[in-house]
Amino acid sequence: MSKKQGYKKWLIILCVIMLSYFLLMGSSSESVIKMFLNIFIEHSKVQLITIGFLTVIFFVIVLLIPIFWVATGFYLTLSLLIAVTNHEKFQLRNEGILPSDISMITSFGKILSMISPILIISFVGVCIVIFMGSYLLTKNIKFNVHWSVKMLFVLTMFGYIYALNNLQRESSIFYTVGQAMGDDPKYYDQSEAVATNGPIVNFFNNTNVKVMDKPSGYSKQRMKQIVSKYRKESQRINAHRITKKQTVVFILSESFSDPTAVPGVTLNYDPMPYTRRLMKHTTSGNMISDGYGGGTANMEYQALTGLSLGNFSATLPTPYSQLVVHQSKTFSFNNLFKYSQAIHPYSGTLYDREQVFKKMQFDRFNYLQHGYSKQDEKKLGTNPYVSDKAVYTNLLTQLENKQGSQFIQLSTMQNHMPYTTNYYQKNQFNVNGKMSQNEKNEIRVYAKGIQETDSANEYLINKLKKIKQNITIVFYGDHLPSIYAHVNLEKNGVVMHETPYFIWSNHSREAKVSYASRMGTYGFGSEMLQATNSKVTPYYALIQRVNEQLPIVASKVSSTASDPNLPSGGMNLVDNKKNKLMTIQSLSNSQQELLHDYQLVQYDFTSGKHYALNELTK
Repeated sequence: MSKKQGYKKWLIILCVIMLSYFLLMGSSSESVIKMFLNIFIEHSKVQLITIGFLTVIFFVIVLLIPIFWVATGFYLTLSLLIAVTNHEKFQLRNEGILPSDISMITSFGKILSMISPILIISFVGVCIVIFMGSYLLTKNIKFNVHWSVKMLFVLTMFGYIYALNNLQRESSIFYTVGQAMGDDPKYYDQSEAVATNGPIVNFFNNTNVKVMDKPSGYSKQRMKQIVSKYRKESQRINAHRITKKQTVVFILSESFSDPTAVPGVTLNYDPMPYTRRLMKHTTSGNMISDGYGGGTANMEYQALTGLSLGNFSATLPTPYSQLVVHQSKTFSFNNLFKYSQAIHPYSGTLYDREQVFKKMQFDRFNYLQHGYSKQDEKKLGTNPYVSDKAVYTNLLTQLENKQGSQFIQLSTMQNHMPYTTNYYQKNQFNVNGKMSQNEKNEIRVYAKGIQETDSANEYLINKLKKIKQNITIVFYGDHLPSIYAHVNLEKNGVVMHETPYFIWSNHSREAKVSYASRMGTYGFGSEMLQATNSKVTPYYALIQRVNEQLPIVASKVSSTASDPNLPSGGMNLVDNKKNKLMTIQSLSNSQQELLHDYQLVQYDFTSGKHYALNELTK
């Protein structure tokens, strides 16, 4: 090979690696200008970690695949796949690809069905162009090296991955190197973290999951004191309550929220008139969601366990797949009932729900591939998801088939993204506001879906009124959809995380519970017990105090620009009366003590020795 050909080969290799790099960095940058400022001025040193990794991976692929143009095409296609996946998640969730997302691979087909066909076709088209270009540019380039060189690069790759995996272990030399290179994981702001460090470094920054920091004073003796304290509190509460045999249903309504409450949005009709009227006569208000555009399983987890994401480490974004599946002991609200089942009209593998519900000791989990009735899979128009009315019909069947006290966890799918297709033929909604036509179209489709849910709620409640057995419904939306591009999320962080909830019973005539107009997802179990005047365990006596006396203990409600608690940690404290963020320092001494009790219990249940788990949950 001539010198000229040698230079050409190395120039092509450099271009391929840098193209891969810019694809990945651009996938989580708001603009090209911001990306280049980040790379060349603000955070230049940390970029060398990514470039080094991409270089090693490239040579491993080239040396293992003997045909150079095939290896090059495969490398660029893999880079493009990661970039597109990262971009889509960044747009929907304001965060990059995380280790917890790996569990989603088993549900790849279901995830693919949620993606726009145009994007899929475009991706396939670009892949074809990549392979054709690789063939034309590099078909005559060959790498003939000794097997020992190949082995050296493979070992180097594993060594590099090991180093990246230890970037955040403070006892590791790789941590020191990472700090010297300017690596800042920014756990408190995942969107900024992936934009700054890139998806590769950000991914590895989140591999060593720490469930939560050990609260000061945690010990067997301290947990005995807490058990005693809240056992007395539960006895005080239960003196005025009764034991009730009842069926309780938690309904997590996918993406259910009030579009008329979003700043700058005006609709010609109210999409949820029935639900709004019902809320006036029940225990109700707004839940503060820890997600925007996603995070369904996290809301489900908090409602079932009474534990707050705000107390967890920022490296634990998905407790289902990162924590519950590995726990030897766990507690969930359904454990208070002799029989419990979960219903989800979709895949059972998303967020590892099959394993999670087994750990939580649900007796049954019905989903589309297992136990869910085919006759209850009806859909609305061209909407690909099971309608809320159809899944409510399935719920009513389950209630008829299983009499007596039970708990049901129902998570719907009707209003899941995307909203880019005109699902509904008769859509009377018009949207006004300063926003793009594309955004108006999405809100219009979404509003019609909310109206259909509102109608389904009326159908369900009317049916339940005729049933003799005692039934209580806890209904809540899990998060807003990520369709409001015109809204400043930093300025309107709290309001863009508010979703409606209500607690309704067909047998209760108790007065409304009213701590404030907002509450955390973790409080639903306690509030349901209070709304129905039911007896509590010591654990739910603690949660009732948390509901009544603390601001909402949340996470991811706002970014660094407006959150007074950051960057010290991932917790957001939301004043449930004034609709604004608070600092821990602004809490009274008794509030700080209560928050510490809550954190001690959460640590004991999840990371600790389970000193109090059995005693508190009896």
